[in-house]
Amino acid sequence: MISLPSANPDALLDLQRTVQRKLGRCLLRLQQYEILLKSLLAHRDIAGPPARLQAIRDAQVTYIQKQTLGTLVGMLTGDYLTPSQDDHVASEDESGDGGLWVRFRSQIELDPERYGAIKAALKELVDLRNELVHHFLQRFNIWEVDGCTAADTHLDASFETIDGHFLTLRGWAQSMQEAWAHMAAFMVTPAYQDFVVNGIWPDGAVNWPTSGAVSYLREAESRFAVNGWVRLNAATAWIREQHPDQQPQRYGCGSWRQVIHESRQFEIRKQVDMDRGCSEVWYRSRPVETAI
Repeated sequence: MISLPSANPDALLDLQRTVQRKLGRCLLRLQQYEILLKSLLAHRDIAGPPARLQAIRDAQVTYIQKQTLGTLVGMLTGDYLTPSQDDHVASEDESGDGGLWVRFRSQIELDPERYGAIKAALKELVDLRNELVHHFLQRFNIWEVDGCTAADTHLDASFETIDGHFLTLRGWAQSMQEAWAHMAAFMVTPAYQDFVVNGIWPDGAVNWPTSGAVSYLREAESRFAVNGWVRLNAATAWIREQHPDQQPQRYGCGSWRQVIHESRQFEIRKQVDMDRGCSEVWYRSRPVETAI
């Protein structure tokens, strides 16, 4: 709280400088809040094919940077903060085509009363920001002592409000950062690499359409197919040479023929080699509409 001016003719100027300093302090803290909020919202929900996650993240950052504080707060209370519900609806698979789809999502669930209180308080913060930026001089006549005194009191209370919101947001951001740190640690483990590269889930289940085995069988097909079919022995010999880590046992199968059968991504046939006098197994990819 500033004191009333004395007879010194520069006293009003001193009061104005104090008001200017405190207004600047509020605006700087608001900018810090907005920068932190943008960072949190840009990283709260990233989803897509693994190879495109970085591009998706960059696009979200660019989009968030252009939004106003009011829009950002609406996103915060509409997605990141949610009221708790008795019944949770499972999210739908967004991949659409059966391809590998990765999603990293952070969210805070609050009891409805707490959620409502925070939502109302955040609306008041947006209103306070708009007042300080657009209407401060309309409300306070800082060319008079009384106006400076009232402005000083208002700015002290405003900073306390803004700073409280900033500290709360920083706590949420730190929690999300810790969660991402745990996820980053998991992403360098063999289990995660198996999941992303080979389509093998931690429980051993295989997502065949995105598995490494199917991917390399398709690549061999593109290289060695004759009239649309490829000899299985030729394909597996190439896979052993080029990708020795790819073995049927990795996918819980005893042979490459079993991989083809379990994956349901290929058609298979036997053909007699007249020169060698034995039958050989050939395969080709199923049409997209029939691959199951």
